[in-house]
Amino acid sequence: MAVKIGITGPVGSIKADALAKIMEMIRNQGKEVQGVLVGEVFEQNRLTGYTIFDIYSKKKVVFAEIGLVSRVKIDKIGVDTKLLEEILIPSLQRARETADVIVIDEIGKLELTTKNVQKEINDTLNYTKPMIVTVHKKSRNPVLQEIRALEGVRVFDITPINRSLLPYRVMKVLNGEEVS
Repeated sequence: MAVKIGITGPVGSIKADALAKIMEMIRNQGKEVQGVLVGEVFEQNRLTGYTIFDIYSKKKVVFAEIGLVSRVKIDKIGVDTKLLEEILIPSLQRARETADVIVIDEIGKLELTTKNVQKEINDTLNYTKPMIVTVHKKSRNPVLQEIRALEGVRVFDITPINRSLLPYRVMKVLNGEEVS
């Protein structure tokens, strides 16, 4: 059975920093990491949008920004659902076919955008490959509950205190070593 790892934590860069370190460690083992990363766009210290980055193709686009008129919103920011789907869907389909480890960053924000995105994420979550997902820590986030319910899932809560050790703990789990 494939290991699935969830990383939860507060808003800020510590989840992204830990994920970048984990991805580097996986690559150093000669394994292929694919999937999507979500980034925040700031202007004058104000959140103004979100980017999505396809790890394989290295294509990065702003798929959500203030002022974008859309029925779909993330944190009150309009989402270009067509652009999001153009990056996310082929990225996850390719990852299921060719990656050794699949990454989906900020899964909670993405999953609530469109039915197509939701289906792609669910198909990927239920696929039999090792996977790492990050989720913003909100106690009642339904996506987090779904992830916790999957078979073989380990959820790690990242904090400023454990942030430097967490990538090593995640790697032990990915490599089949028991971690308490």
